[in-house]
Amino acid sequence: MTLKRKIQLSNLLMVLIPIVISCVGIFLIAKTSMGSYWNTLEAMYINENGLQSAQSLIYTYKMELWENNWDSREFLPNREMTNLERTLADMGYFIQVKMNGEVLYSSIQESDMRAAEALAGDALYTAKSLTACEGELTVIKYTFYREDNICSVIAVSNGTPDHSTGTFLRDYILRYLAVMAVIFFVMVELVNLALSRWISNSVLGPLNHLSAGAREIRNGNLDYEIRYEKRDEFGEVCRDFNEMRGYLKQSVEQRQEFERRRQDLITGVSHDLRTPLTSIKGYLEGILEGIAETPEKQTRYLNAIRVRAGDLERLVDSLSVYSRLGNRAFAYQRNPGDMREFLERYVESSREPLRRDRVTVRICGESETYPVMMDEDEWRRVFDNLFANTVRYRKKQASAVTIQLEKKDGQTELELTFADDGPGVPGESLGRIFDQFYRTDEARTHAGNGSGIGLAIVREIVKGHGGRVRAENQNGLAIIMTIPMQAQETDEIFL
Repeated sequence: MTLKRKIQLSNLLMVLIPIVISCVGIFLIAKTSMGSYWNTLEAMYINENGLQSAQSLIYTYKMELWENNWDSREFLPNREMTNLERTLADMGYFIQVKMNGEVLYSSIQESDMRAAEALAGDALYTAKSLTACEGELTVIKYTFYREDNICSVIAVSNGTPDHSTGTFLRDYILRYLAVMAVIFFVMVELVNLALSRWISNSVLGPLNHLSAGAREIRNGNLDYEIRYEKRDEFGEVCRDFNEMRGYLKQSVEQRQEFERRRQDLITGVSHDLRTPLTSIKGYLEGILEGIAETPEKQTRYLNAIRVRAGDLERLVDSLSVYSRLGNRAFAYQRNPGDMREFLERYVESSREPLRRDRVTVRICGESETYPVMMDEDEWRRVFDNLFANTVRYRKKQASAVTIQLEKKDGQTELELTFADDGPGVPGESLGRIFDQFYRTDEARTHAGNGSGIGLAIVREIVKGHGGRVRAENQNGLAIIMTIPMQAQETDEIFL
């Protein structure tokens, strides 16, 4: 549930719950502790002058009197009768209880009793039930038999109650409203407290998660992940925070990798430049100091200087290519092509250099076509570096190279293996030969033995084509490159 919906729901429940609970509480109070008053109120509502309610209450008094255990000389009203008598007194009615014509109990004044006798006459004593009214005077009588005794209840009202009907009704309603207001106020406070705690936990919980995540990142822990699975506004914030952390971690790792590569580049370049420069400086000093005293020796020194200058030029070119390929903004110009056809054209165009270097090439493949998306200029650079690596590190006068083409993974990938018949590479170095400036000859005594970035360039170009590369020893060194194949169109219709 979203935070917005929680707030809307809490506002609704803050009003609805107190109302429901208050109604239930008021109903229970009315049913338990306010029964007699409720009956009185209902009767007063039906009959404004209170006559019907008085009749009802007096009849109830008669029934309580009939059910009460008392003998002829010891009459004591019970609690219910006392409450009824108090209610009747509030309405202006007073009670007299008689048995066999003898008064057992009376709250009626003598003047009111004489007025009742004058109004009802003999019927006040002979009638079984009686209701008589004249002006403000009202007489009500009920008679019942208890064993062999005749019992009667007489109520007289002279119109001057202790409290009027309106006053009684007003006081009763005020008490009732006061109870209801107290219940409602308490329920509002309790519900408000519970809902506020609910909303507070909904906000403070994820904020604590975010705060903990910020502290961890501040302390350098970029692997800390906020685990908050609820699908609300804070869930989105936490997910964005985790994405930000991931991007930050990636950026830091890239920066560290860049710094490492920069240091390696500086170290490698400084070493590989120093060697040919030292040779060039030595030959120049030999010429200037007259060590090369003969024209033949001077020519030999100058040729050596030209070779070392060529090594420097190749090194600078390699560094430029590697830097360009390592730039994220570099874009390959990939177009549809066939790898086998490209290799045949490459070998044909390189026939003279390969003959001069005494390298023979054999292209093998089960299929005639190997469609791929390729930047042909960059793939020429790949094979230029592979052939140069073969010639540079061979121990024999000639080299034999086999290029194997094979479709893999349901013909979705092309595996291209470039294998020579050289000495191979020590097993501990196979995983590092694609690193920049890495060479198996740790002495690195001569730049002409290679700059150490030729295979690094191969790796970057293969990666740029969505592929991967590895090295194995197979009676020589085998460079295995795997790249995606282009989907081929077909004229077949499958039903």
